[in-house]
Amino acid sequence: MTPRHVVIAGGSRGIGAACAARFAAGGDRVSVLSRSEGIRVDLREAGAVAAALQQAEAAQGPTDVLVCTAGAARQAPTRALDAAALREGMEAKYFPYANIIMAALPGMAARGRGVIVPVIGMGGKVASPTHLPGGAANAALMLLTSGLGHAYAASGIRVVGVNPGPVATARFDQLLAARAAQDGISPEAARNAVTAGLPAGAVPTPEQLAEIVHFLAGDGAVMLNGTVIAADGGAVPVI
Repeated sequence: MTPRHVVIAGGSRGIGAACAARFAAGGDRVSVLSRSEGIRVDLREAGAVAAALQQAEAAQGPTDVLVCTAGAARQAPTRALDAAALREGMEAKYFPYANIIMAALPGMAARGRGVIVPVIGMGGKVASPTHLPGGAANAALMLLTSGLGHAYAASGIRVVGVNPGPVATARFDQLLAARAAQDGISPEAARNAVTAGLPAGAVPTPEQLAEIVHFLAGDGAVMLNGTVIAADGGAVPVI
């Protein structure tokens, strides 16, 4: 396969860092956009995002693949939920993805090719009491993924999302703390409860998710477009 320019939005840690490493290992040219590493940018700022993408393309060529992993809404007990938290959830997850996706689409459409892989989350399918702001953002991103995939298919662009469940990142520890506070149990008990709900009995690693993203961005997944793939090991039995 000809080396591609892969832009990872939010590639400084967790799933994003694992994706950056996986694509680089496959011979692709990788640009990382984040607040702390690579091309530094606040993905919540649309103008800054467009400028950062231009910088990445000036250095490494047009964007062939865009992977979105940036941003995550804070998890907290339901009693701590208010309107500001719901707005913050959209600012933390939906708009960072929307900003970089909308910046990348015109160039991809002009070239007649491109793949966009938003890493979203099963919280958009299941209304978890501790994850309503993030879940609402995820649900919106699922709709955006489906709509854009349909709208841009004729332009040679695929948009296919991934919905992981819990993944062994620093964010998983925040999930456990929120679950423990919600249920009045210890973080260890919360960990046992979450793990027990996973069919494989273990929380997947970021590297395992990166393998899925790498496949979806490749030619083997050419018929996947405008859809979101559940990658939670069958933990949530939904259609």
